[in-house]
Amino acid sequence: MAGAISAGAYTAGVLDFLTEALDEWEKAKAGKQAVPMHDVSIEVLSGASAGGMCAAISAVMLNQEFEHIHDTTKTGTTNVFYESWVNRIDISELLKTDDLVKNSQLSSLLDSTIIGKIAEVALTPGTLKRRRYMSADLRLYLSLTNLRGTPYSLNGTSPGSVEETTFFYGDRIRFQTKLEESEDEPDLNTHVLDFSNKSALSWETLRKAAMATGAFPIFLAPRVLSRNLGEYTPPMWESVTAAATGNPPPISPSFPNDTPDPLLTLNVDGGVTNNDPFIYAHDYLARLDPPMEKNRMTVPAKDVDRLVINIAPFPTKSAFDVTDGAVKAPDVFSLVGKLIAALISQSRFFGEGLTKIMNGPTFDLYVIAPSDEDLVDRCKDKDPEDIPPALQCATLGAFGGFFYRGFRAHDYALGRRNCQRFLREWFALPQDNALIAGGLPGPGEARSGIIREFGVLPPPPYKKSSSQATVAMGATEVSKWIQVIPLCGTAAETIEPVKRVVMTGKMLDDIVDLILQRFRAVVALVLSNVQSRRLRWFLKVGQPVIRWLARSPLRGVLVKGLGDSYRE
Repeated sequence: MAGAISAGAYTAGVLDFLTEALDEWEKAKAGKQAVPMHDVSIEVLSGASAGGMCAAISAVMLNQEFEHIHDTTKTGTTNVFYESWVNRIDISELLKTDDLVKNSQLSSLLDSTIIGKIAEVALTPGTLKRRRYMSADLRLYLSLTNLRGTPYSLNGTSPGSVEETTFFYGDRIRFQTKLEESEDEPDLNTHVLDFSNKSALSWETLRKAAMATGAFPIFLAPRVLSRNLGEYTPPMWESVTAAATGNPPPISPSFPNDTPDPLLTLNVDGGVTNNDPFIYAHDYLARLDPPMEKNRMTVPAKDVDRLVINIAPFPTKSAFDVTDGAVKAPDVFSLVGKLIAALISQSRFFGEGLTKIMNGPTFDLYVIAPSDEDLVDRCKDKDPEDIPPALQCATLGAFGGFFYRGFRAHDYALGRRNCQRFLREWFALPQDNALIAGGLPGPGEARSGIIREFGVLPPPPYKKSSSQATVAMGATEVSKWIQVIPLCGTAAETIEPVKRVVMTGKMLDDIVDLILQRFRAVVALVLSNVQSRRLRWFLKVGQPVIRWLARSPLRGVLVKGLGDSYRE
């Protein structure tokens, strides 16, 4: 689950429908209905930033009872995904001043108090409900950015030499659920989520880690985590498989001898260093029995027995600028923007992940990304560059969802719709796949009926090159593939296109007022730490004028950023 900021609402919607589809399929199998009878198991979750928060919530919520959301106007539901990302998080909460009352220092531009309240509810286990498709030994990996860094010596402790040290700031923390049916013994450096002991320290660690992975730098408060030094051997840049097998031999950090253990670390958004940590899930699955050769899950469709679904609200669409004018006439302002973009992109570049996905078609990695065909159809006369993004939370640099509940509700519903289409049309494997074949009856009317109901066209590369010679709508019963997660019951009911909403001038004016109130409180706190009385007085007198002058430009920037999602 990739980073998303306020578009975590989309990821939450995808997860809600995915769970509904699995629940309905399990009901159909238990009722001996004519459905494919193979099994699936969710073994591992990984995430960064908002995706990390959703992954953490999943580890708890998918072991509890909750309702699936078909009506996004509802409030007070038992669905923690929905309550956390649609009903509870809002700019009105983030612009409060509770944090300034409690602290003498400014830790973030926004009030992060609501984040802690949501984490307390969402990540405290309730009454256990077992789902067959959830592993009792579920692994959870959250990416972090550790601002203290982890030191590594480049030349050891060679006497008489210059000691060279480098720091690695990418970090991850791992958890494992423990239930009555659990079989795998966690290692010493894994935090155990024991559902029979709800007061265990690891639950508080989970809450802090979830807030840490989503702590967008400067805007949301950083989080302090207590980590065992053993968690950093092998180093965090090595794959999950290497960490488990000791191949290559682990490299230990060069912490000073007097470093306390456990160590307090200061953490911000995991997306700063690894915004799309699908590789954690991939590597964990690759080493399960039987382990995949060379840690590569890429195999022919008929042999696939494990795979990763990647929820990516903002897949990168960057393109190389052939006519980049800054190359010929660089200026300071353009260079600043390019430098920031380069640092962010480079910090997230992992070549080992790129090699896994660039060697032809694969059936071990799927991506669910925002798509709104209804929007595209309405904008068919526009230039593609002028079509607004499918996600309304994408406005204002992906902070737009915090400004209006309607945006979050829209994206949650779109996530459900996109997930349904993904499961119905794309997430399928051939009938001769061992997993699928084991759940189908032998030749006869029962098999034919299941294929008619749950068979889909092979994906495009197979339509063109398969030896089955499948041709678009002319697919035969034999050539059809079978849905990996068959849509049954309520999950089979088509979700209609999601209507877009708009934010009004009155709503925006109220938010501008809240922003300026927060600004006033922040300035007051900062001024209280200014030692010079004269400077403090000068700044205090001047800031009301600044607020008055800033109101109109601020509003204009917000209107522009909201685009088609705003109406006076």
